[in-house]
Amino acid sequence: MAAAKADAKAEPTGGGGGGGSFTEERLSEKLNKLSSSAASIQTLSNWCIFHRKRARRVVDTWQRQFNNATTDKKVSFLYLSNDILQNSKRKGGEFVNEFWRVLPGLLKDFYENGGQDGKKVVARLIGIWDERKVFGTRSESLKDILGDNPPALNNNSTTSNPTSKPSSVSKSSQRDSSPIIKKLTVSGMPEKIITAYQSVLDQYFDEDTALNKCKITVGVLEKMNKDVDEACTNDIQQALSLISNLQEQEAILKQCIEQLESVDAARITLISNLKEALSEEGKKVGASSPSVASCSSRG
Repeated sequence: MAAAKADAKAEPTGGGGGGGSFTEERLSEKLNKLSSSAASIQTLSNWCIFHRKRARRVVDTWQRQFNNATTDKKVSFLYLSNDILQNSKRKGGEFVNEFWRVLPGLLKDFYENGGQDGKKVVARLIGIWDERKVFGTRSESLKDILGDNPPALNNNSTTSNPTSKPSSVSKSSQRDSSPIIKKLTVSGMPEKIITAYQSVLDQYFDEDTALNKCKITVGVLEKMNKDVDEACTNDIQQALSLISNLQEQEAILKQCIEQLESVDAARITLISNLKEALSEEGKKVGASSPSVASCSSRG
């Protein structure tokens, strides 16, 4: 109980749209707005990974929302879990352990009650997680969910082939979810750049808000500085009030720092993707140079 209180105290809360600080209410809002598009899923995945220290609360909130979601929405939630799992592993195992608590039971229920297309989605995810050892040796036990007659996922199957449009639960979901199925095994560079750029745009408002809060807080602290000497020599009650006010301003600054770090992380991701794209193009140009030179010499 004391640890929970300490965690809540250490974690700044705040209103506003997208953003830096974590609250379960904010995550619930983001999950409600989640679509099956690649940009929507990767943007929320990045936000969750940034708050990986709150992995248990993220997964608990995800689970509650999943249980109350429509069939189509559950597919998007599963794709979100996949994106978080695969992209968070290099930073730590928090999400792997937390999702393992809830996914086996949820996958089993969705496999049994999500229709034939639901079966294919679950089978495809289990296959990918097993192939990439996302859960280590534990992935083997997920295969039990598929039973003795798993759905056929051959190379011509739209659900099993990540580079083609998937068979989805509804036509509207089918139109939106093809980039996500592609992302499960192939992360196209143009898509990565677009998603990273969208993430930077989404957080522009949070950066502006955080900087304004910093300016206001600095002004408050400058005014408080004048009261410190008087409080130390005169009134203990005034000193306690100042301490309380300082702690409040500290919490605001911590929230601002977290928001700005989130914005900075989004920009770093975009820059990294752009550098990677330039490097790939450079290699292609270099590889084609010998053949071009050969053609010129023959001419």
